[in-house]
Amino acid sequence: MSWDSIIGQRRAKSILRAALSSRRVPHAWLFTGAEGIGKDAIAIEVAKVLRCEAPLDNGSTACGVCHGCTTTAALQNANVKFIFALPSGKGEDGRSDSPTLKLSDAEITLIKEQTAMKAADPYHNISIPRAQQIKISSIREVKRDISFAASESGWRIIIVSEAQLMGDEAANAFLKTLEEPAPRTLLILTTSQRERILPTILSRCQEIRFDLLTDEDIAAALVARRGADRTNAQLLAKLAEGSYGRAVELLSGDLNQLRFDVVSFLRTALRRSPVALHAEIERLTSGSDRVHIERMLTLLALWLRDVLVYRLTGGDAAVVNRDQLKDIQSFNTRFANVPLDRLIMNIEWSIRAVRSNAQIPLVFTVLAMRMEELVFQSQAQAAA
Repeated sequence: MSWDSIIGQRRAKSILRAALSSRRVPHAWLFTGAEGIGKDAIAIEVAKVLRCEAPLDNGSTACGVCHGCTTTAALQNANVKFIFALPSGKGEDGRSDSPTLKLSDAEITLIKEQTAMKAADPYHNISIPRAQQIKISSIREVKRDISFAASESGWRIIIVSEAQLMGDEAANAFLKTLEEPAPRTLLILTTSQRERILPTILSRCQEIRFDLLTDEDIAAALVARRGADRTNAQLLAKLAEGSYGRAVELLSGDLNQLRFDVVSFLRTALRRSPVALHAEIERLTSGSDRVHIERMLTLLALWLRDVLVYRLTGGDAAVVNRDQLKDIQSFNTRFANVPLDRLIMNIEWSIRAVRSNAQIPLVFTVLAMRMEELVFQSQAQAAA
């Protein structure tokens, strides 16, 4: 990893590099923003710069090849600690100074595997069963380490990932560390839920807000890093709502089937067959959660947006679903007078209804009826 390999976040990178270059590093940074946008990745990059033996660009960039850089990137540097939520061990009472003392061999192996995956890809979302809190023993271990002399000269960096997962006891213990900062020790907290961080911790950290990523940045990263084809990458970027991590999760799902389903629903909705429509809605919604349904509706809106773009421009340069161009052309020819903007508005209404916990089959039924009505009205007006 290097600054160039951080996806987007140009503003945050500029602020941090300026601080590193001017050597005005606070004792604690708080990185806030949505999940999957690179907060941990930048925290690790900052640690690399501070541990680098021959930093570049007036001290703002890690060389990437020295012992400090390579061991920090691997999350194996003795003076860099990466803290995250861990499961509770059997019979654990919270008094132990070791967060892994009561864990099974299998759990310890999984923790090592997940740490290695995080080192290989700082955008990796660490996933460990039953890991719901950052343990008080993890914070005590940090306090103990800070109280001892560093094993190597230079900066000591503590990264607490998803710091909102600290329980009250752990958060209060961490607060004491913030109140008594050790020299040349940097604490970096990352969180996707700022509102869950204790106000007393917030007030003692210098906060840097991370922005949602652009669709272009996400799509380019999916193509370069995950080998996604351009069409899927663009669709995933629009579904990911600014989060590269969410886009990677979506990439592992069956996006093509989802794209087929939205076109199938559209065709069925416009056939004016209540029996067929009921069967199609049952097929699409049975067993699907609201997140899946929202993605489906978003894809439908994107598909109709492509029809609108094609209608306005007469070309496919800006069409996202380019592999479905024949279907887009056919729809545009058959329903040339349909107000596509109103169709898309009805889909957006449906998305809001799903988010408001409306019954999903009812949402789809109402959407189909509204779409059919718009199509019928437009055709009648064209024939008049």
